[in-house]
Amino acid sequence: MQLLAVTDLNEEEAELTQAQSKQYTCKGCGKETPNLFQYDLCRDCLNQTFRRLIKVIDSVRK
Repeated sequence: MQLLAVTDLNEEEAELTQAQSKQYTCKGCGKETPNLFQYDLCRDCLNQTFRRLIKVIDSVRK
């Protein structure tokens, strides 16, 4: 087992912090968000998409 130097740990921590602070742009609303989901949409836009799909699916079931 190899021991990491303090500088190595600091570099890893800096990379992790930098990765967490990354912001992505939602293709639905254009809002900056740290997380994107299916089709590069933020959580709110993805929820709206699913709500529309549920209405279509329910209309076919009737």
